[in-house]
Amino acid sequence: MSEHTANDVWEEEVLATWGMSSPPFAEVVSDNYFFPGDQYLRALDFMRRVLCSQVSAGVLTGEKGVGKSLIARVFLAGLDDRILVAHIKRTDVGPREFLLEVLRQLGVELDREDRTDRRLLLERYLTHQISNGRICLLVIENAEHMQPLVLEELRHIASLESEGIRLIKLLLLGQPLLNCVVDSPRLSKLVPSGVPRVSIGGLSEDQLANYVAHRLRAAGAQDPDHMIPHTLMCLLYRLSGGTPALLNRICSRALAIAAVEGLAAVDESSVLSAALQLGIDTVLPGTAQHIFPDTEPASEAMLLVSVRGGVDSVQSLQQHRVLIGRSEHADVRIDSAFVSRYHALIVREPGLDLLIDLGSTNGVLVNSRRVVRRVLQHRDLVQIGPARITYLNPVQGAPAVVDTSETMNFARSGAASNEHTVFAFGRFNESG
Repeated sequence: MSEHTANDVWEEEVLATWGMSSPPFAEVVSDNYFFPGDQYLRALDFMRRVLCSQVSAGVLTGEKGVGKSLIARVFLAGLDDRILVAHIKRTDVGPREFLLEVLRQLGVELDREDRTDRRLLLERYLTHQISNGRICLLVIENAEHMQPLVLEELRHIASLESEGIRLIKLLLLGQPLLNCVVDSPRLSKLVPSGVPRVSIGGLSEDQLANYVAHRLRAAGAQDPDHMIPHTLMCLLYRLSGGTPALLNRICSRALAIAAVEGLAAVDESSVLSAALQLGIDTVLPGTAQHIFPDTEPASEAMLLVSVRGGVDSVQSLQQHRVLIGRSEHADVRIDSAFVSRYHALIVREPGLDLLIDLGSTNGVLVNSRRVVRRVLQHRDLVQIGPARITYLNPVQGAPAVVDTSETMNFARSGAASNEHTVFAFGRFNESG
């Protein structure tokens, strides 16, 4: 297979092969790529109602990859000059940088070293704009991942009033975890229980074919139904689950593969090869049937590490030993006082990945059970201090028999290592 299929870069010759002017399934596209599905039109209508009604805030949630950012961009593109907008996408900023960015996007330029009271400046600016008949809107993406101090700053901004009128409207976009964040006691005044909320999902199986054709036409394709035939839509839905972002990656890779191989259209082999290269789980839910009939699923295991709610990093398990801990030498480093310097170790052996607690102070939980050792299984949830680590390896499904050598630790959390009481289930091997 050519190296052209090893990445998602759309080169000129690939586009020319299909007679398109731009990549149809790129992550960042112009607004004419927006697919007017029912759920997306409902989301747009929700945003308009938040802006035009008396409510102070609105919350739009959806799983990662369903298209929230594109919906927000389409909505903002349709606003007139009476609406002042600050659209914040970054979540890795502190409170002062957050205020600076809000002011900058609203039209107030400040130097980073300026010592002006930014809260007071923002309040006066918003009051002035409201008195001139303008509406100020603050749109926050991925708000669930923001630092607590930034959320506190956001709460303060939302509380600003002049003569009983809120100075700024909030529109919060994020994954379903956002609902838990805004329901917390500290933020209950930011988003009261009566504030409207809408949740959107991915594409239905019926919508998927229209979505693919719409994207291809937007890129200049003359015959989308021939380029990616309707007979492939069921397979594309199984692989993507209807998530637009994942569907885009599969279709983009499949088109590149078909172009390099000189095919007249994308076929089933192109789609399957694309999914295999992308490492997509190829086992149908609830069955042992593989979508790839003649190949084994990708065996590369990985860890999804989450500390702040979303996936903060992805660790591919390639080496034979993977150290988890607070130490700077750890392969998976978790910077927390609740994590030991050398907390746990994953030992990779033929046919299994073994998780071992290295005598840590606060222990290791797997699927809410504290363990000393465990043979990891696909989708196991490992909790170490504040980190939630999901083990992904489709090859390591649930074993046919129980792991009788699994060791559980019933010691109280925080006990000294010499106070641990360990219960081992299974036969003791005297020779080992």
